[in-house]
Amino acid sequence: MQSKSLLRQILLAGVLAVLLVLALQPLFVATLVVTRSHADLAAIRAHITEAYADGTLAADEHPTRFMQGGGHQFTECTGLLLSIDNQPDPLTAALYPQLHSKYRGPCVELQGIAAGHETADRTSYARYWHGYRAYLWPMLSLFSLDTVRAINAVLLYAATLVFFLSLRRAIGATPAAAFFIVLLSLTDIWRMWNITTHALSMMLILAGAAVFARLYPRTRNVVLAIAMAAFFGAVFNFVDFLVNPPLMPMLFGFIVLATELQRPVPITRACVGPAMVKAGFVVLAWFGAYGLTWASEWALAIWMSPNGHQAGLSILKEITLRLYGVEPDSVVPMYPLVPTLTMIVQSFISVGSVTVAVLASAMIVHLRTNWSTFEWRRFLLLISPTLVATAWFEILNNHTQTHSHFTYRSESAAIAIIFAAAVMATNAPATIGSLLRNLWRRVRRGDVEPAV
Repeated sequence: MQSKSLLRQILLAGVLAVLLVLALQPLFVATLVVTRSHADLAAIRAHITEAYADGTLAADEHPTRFMQGGGHQFTECTGLLLSIDNQPDPLTAALYPQLHSKYRGPCVELQGIAAGHETADRTSYARYWHGYRAYLWPMLSLFSLDTVRAINAVLLYAATLVFFLSLRRAIGATPAAAFFIVLLSLTDIWRMWNITTHALSMMLILAGAAVFARLYPRTRNVVLAIAMAAFFGAVFNFVDFLVNPPLMPMLFGFIVLATELQRPVPITRACVGPAMVKAGFVVLAWFGAYGLTWASEWALAIWMSPNGHQAGLSILKEITLRLYGVEPDSVVPMYPLVPTLTMIVQSFISVGSVTVAVLASAMIVHLRTNWSTFEWRRFLLLISPTLVATAWFEILNNHTQTHSHFTYRSESAAIAIIFAAAVMATNAPATIGSLLRNLWRRVRRGDVEPAV
């Protein structure tokens, strides 16, 4: 009876999720049209030109101003190029955006076009919603790029803090602290604000996960959970530039399992089955909404295109490329597990790896001391959502490896989940402070050495 009730709830949630996502599509169109209609393109171009003059941007993708360099400058310039697309019809600009260039060096092209050097070259970029423009248009109409990035930083740090507090309430103080130490050590979240497209998508990931972590443990309502997942999957597709899609659904799945399998619930077949079903459908709802939103955009782009057949073929070609395609100027090995292994290696190419190594050493000491209380089954169930990132890496083989310098963030979050799960699977109270003190005592006695 309980399984039938759960199935009915999931079916109801599925119907509501589809209706919700379909209802969001005209809202996305309206948002772009309205913000584009009120955008001051002359002011935006002036602020971009000013950014080149003061070193915030650079034609060679290496800005000279302190902390403004780094990140994927290519994406930043592309987003700004699309934000000064001056097609007169707001609807066309919203649904069929074009780069006024050949799109070979966007930072060079952006500098010239912002300064008024128009060309007859056009490159369609209608395969994304480019919803981040609804943020860039009003912001750059009013503020300099430097100020916009400062606002990015405030919003990003606020989203990070809110997610930490929400996760802390959902899974406990020590697991949440372990998660964030690893996540912040192995990613560039702390300085991602200088690439607006990346910062916006990460803000949405963290804010969305914060809302989910706040509501799901309190309600444990699968209908609400699936509806929330669908809503955030659709909104993420609207804003995102294919930066870190698997990160949010992976976090949602982890929060569901952490809630459903939280002590004192014993790990039995009776509780594991429903927990896995709920987590699985939440992840599926997120990706279903993400995919439906993308399909809607493709349909609208083909409809708006003067040559719908050619636009469709162009979109299909790009999809094929990002799966297992090969680019002449960016050849990557197309073998199974290579993308995942690349992401793991990329995650540890950071000075923050030292911090993670120290934490890992402290946790190893804790696990050895309390090995009898460690539950392998609980641990494996809690880390199962990390397979979401692995599946994404393997399916989008080309994109994962070609853009490994930012796609790795989802793997860093997966590693953070493993650390949090290890704490949760050990039935022995501990804090980050006590873990580090125990490690220090062992090192002083010569019983263990840090894993660095």
